[in-house]
Amino acid sequence: MWQWYARRVLFASVHLRGEHPPITDYYPVAPLHAGQLPTLRFAAHAAQLRCQSTRVRLIGAHRKMQPSLVVLGNTLTALAVARDASSRGLNPILVDKSWGIAFHTRRAQLDMLDSSQTDQDQLAHILELGANKQNYLIATGDSWLRFIVRHRTALDGAFARILHADNEVLEICLNKTRFAQWCRENDVPSPAAWFPDKETRPAELKLPLFLRPADTLHDRPVPGIPKAVQVTSESDLAGWLRRYAEASVEPLVTESLLGQPLIQYSVAVARHGERRLSFVAEKVRPAPEACTVGTYVRIAEAPAIEASVLNTLEKLGYLGIAEVEVLYAPRTQRHVLIEINARPWLQYALAPAIGLDFLDVLVGNKPLHSRRQASAAWLNWHDDLYVCWSRSTGSVRKRQIPLLTYLRSLLSANVFPIYSPADPAPMFARWSKHFGYRPRLRTSPSSTKSPHEVV
Repeated sequence: MWQWYARRVLFASVHLRGEHPPITDYYPVAPLHAGQLPTLRFAAHAAQLRCQSTRVRLIGAHRKMQPSLVVLGNTLTALAVARDASSRGLNPILVDKSWGIAFHTRRAQLDMLDSSQTDQDQLAHILELGANKQNYLIATGDSWLRFIVRHRTALDGAFARILHADNEVLEICLNKTRFAQWCRENDVPSPAAWFPDKETRPAELKLPLFLRPADTLHDRPVPGIPKAVQVTSESDLAGWLRRYAEASVEPLVTESLLGQPLIQYSVAVARHGERRLSFVAEKVRPAPEACTVGTYVRIAEAPAIEASVLNTLEKLGYLGIAEVEVLYAPRTQRHVLIEINARPWLQYALAPAIGLDFLDVLVGNKPLHSRRQASAAWLNWHDDLYVCWSRSTGSVRKRQIPLLTYLRSLLSANVFPIYSPADPAPMFARWSKHFGYRPRLRTSPSSTKSPHEVV
């Protein structure tokens, strides 16, 4: 009853004043039945543009008083950040040059850049989104991090805060060779490294070896160059180094810890000034030997590894958000830092799931929750099915993982990259992508495009 009354008062007052605010100022999501509010054509029209629900949510004047978080990216990571920002009262604006899964969300405004524009033209548009230093900026991919590095001075002048480390730290984290050199110079536990383009091979570096691109290539993969590969013979090593040279990619060669039981951890950290939040997660699937992103990741307790990572970030002078990848060998009780992702990561949704307010810390607010409230497990259904059941490498199919263990992991999962009861549109879009479904673009207020609702 109170919802009906609130809607009646709201739209009646608008009608009597003769004012018709933009549709994007409201979320009238309940369909109006025949005979209900007959004089309010605006309400009926707006209701047709929103997915069906049971309530009305005002976002007009309230949202205009709140700062926005400009999220650079269109991936699952960007989707997780946008959802978290929306729940924290930071109005998210998703910005990218191409369409991605995150652009299906109903929790953010969308701003599609013109991919034909120059880098400077795109910068000018993003600077406008700073709203005279009222809004915040975060990148969810390495290519956007490099964009921030290139234009840091201008972006610092336009936004209230950029939620990343300073440029010197970012450049170390974005280049594995520089990071390996920094670890060597600062006694940070890391794999023994060899830089083929800069030095001769150390005598103590024996096969098997691990080969990776020096520059992070998550957002711009090079054909024929995997994220990482293990070589077990000198001929294989020579062949891969030749392939790297042909692709003009700088290689980094390190000792390989594979071939023994390993646990892969990730330590997530958000730090601003003296405030800091962190937690540890274990990448359960796929196994470390796969050298790929996690499909099933759960919260873990590893205080020694967490302390080691926090000490490393302290040495680096790291402020901002980061995910640090760590390999741990239980037999030798040795752990090594693999890399620092200086941005939100794929399983970012684990942070809000366990009650950690990373964004509040980064923007300088006092977090509502400073302690982990519960355990959680993140599952990417689509990719995990392949990891477990593919004919070539399926870990369950090949009995590397017991079926009962696999089923228990499915039951324990409570965080998902796409599925969200409060934001189902991305899930529907994923399901229906084979049928040509593609929502229309809902732009941000500063966009030059005409605003449309995602329907």
